Amino acid sequence: MQKNLFNTDINLLLENVAGRVADDWRGEVTNLLLLPQRIRYWRSIIWDMMGESIYQRVQSFAELAAALYSFSSTRSFVAIPATVRGTKLSPALAGFFRTARADDEMRNFLMGTLEYLNSVAAGNIEVPISIIRAMNDVERIAQIEESALPEEKQDVIRGCLLQIARLAGENG
Repeated sequence: MQKNLFNTDINLLLENVAGRVADDWRGEVTNLLLLPQRIRYWRSIIWDMMGESIYQRVQSFAELAAALYSFSSTRSFVAIPATVRGTKLSPALAGFFRTARADDEMRNFLMGTLEYLNSVAAGNIEVPISIIRAMNDVERIAQIEESALPEEKQDVIRGCLLQIARLAGENG
């Protein structure tokens, strides 16, 4: 069995080589073997910049999915009355739906989710807390989708991507 499956250690790679290896070839191969580690470094910087919003989005999406599953397993879907479709949206949701492209899958998913949640709540005098939480999750996802990274973070990410492109042999 091979000790290092990806052959990233030059010494392990050359362990069973008989004869002399040219120094310039050894140096070039050593640099190539270090590329994944260097790229990993730049990717970690990008992840540090974007990670929190991704975690928030995934958490909200998971909570929303659990709520939708719970509602759909206990209730049947009915046609949405026109009065429900005209429900007033929060400013954050209205802004998101106004600026997102009409063919944006997340926009369509969130719009459908709101229509479904409103149809579940229709006819109830009091809206169940679980539906309010699910609607808050929709709003949180829309806010995350709409918010752009600050300019300085975008500059850092662009710089990291250029470094990765250069390491990978692209001219950037």
